[in-house]
Amino acid sequence: MLNKSPGIFEKIFSKFQALIARIRSKGTKDSFFDDILAPKTHDYFMRPLNNTKYTQMKTRQLTIPMFPLNMVLFPGETTKLYIFEERYKQLVDDCLDNDASFGIPFVDKGKRQRFGCEVKINRILKTYENGGMDILIEGTNIFELLEFSEVLRPKLYGAGLIEYLNINQKIILNNLQDATVNYFGTVQNKLIDYETVANLSIYSVASALQLTHPEKYRLLAAQNQQLHLLNLLNFIIHIINTEQQLKDRFIDN
Repeated sequence: MLNKSPGIFEKIFSKFQALIARIRSKGTKDSFFDDILAPKTHDYFMRPLNNTKYTQMKTRQLTIPMFPLNMVLFPGETTKLYIFEERYKQLVDDCLDNDASFGIPFVDKGKRQRFGCEVKINRILKTYENGGMDILIEGTNIFELLEFSEVLRPKLYGAGLIEYLNINQKIILNNLQDATVNYFGTVQNKLIDYETVANLSIYSVASALQLTHPEKYRLLAAQNQQLHLLNLLNFIIHIINTEQQLKDRFIDN
């Protein structure tokens, strides 16, 4: 139903492994990492922080149509879906007729998970002779799934009771602000200042990382998303820096 593309981790590791193979082919010894220090764990990781996932907004509980999938869309992200099952064609028709959104609980290995995303249908891209259709959807919200019904009779599709999570939580950790500035400068060659970073949300930064759907879900389900995102950024930056050091060694040899 959707096109899968490699996440940033797969891309980095692929390049990383190719570089190591080239170095080894030149006869360089295998101890590449003697002088490369792993990122240190800051003391923020050793003390609890208030969980901002549910705070800084009034949470609402409501029941919406459900379309369980192995995908997560953060607010503002879009993707194309191919709709062919009768129950989901009915869901799309109902959402379009009522200008309504629907929920996508994340599915991993056939098991429905606790969190998901709410999406709206931007438009129908294409219809097929068999009644199927391509639709463009956009993420609008993030939720915790409280209850789920496989079928909401007399409809064919299911529904769920949800509670919205805070999609507007700002980056409040100094270390996370540092890592965000470092990431955009090092990986994306974009210069942004700390005032800009302080006004970014967790999910807007995460969207820039080109994470896979399972990686997105792990962030979504993390008890403290600030710390989880900090770990992700530090890991990516560490791999990029390590790759550059290996390239420098390759050139020197």
